Amino acid sequence: MVSVLGFVVQLLTSVVDLVRIFVFEVLLGVDPITALSFLVGAALTTATVAYFAYLAAGALVNLLTGLGSSAREAPADRTAR
Repeated sequence: MVSVLGFVVQLLTSVVDLVRIFVFEVLLGVDPITALSFLVGAALTTATVAYFAYLAAGALVNLLTGLGSSAREAPADRTAR
């Protein structure tokens, strides 16, 4: 049976191996134009996902707390004059 500590150690070493393999065998194994286009695509994808997560987090905060620019204001006193 695998322990939790063994799982975490294996997970961290796998992440390090994945980064090493990606940098040295994938990214540096192609011509510079291909590597640059891959990095630009990765940056655009990361920016899009981060922006969507920011919007989703803002909507969640607005839903739970009522804070935010779209929060409804208290109803104004509408007495006839």
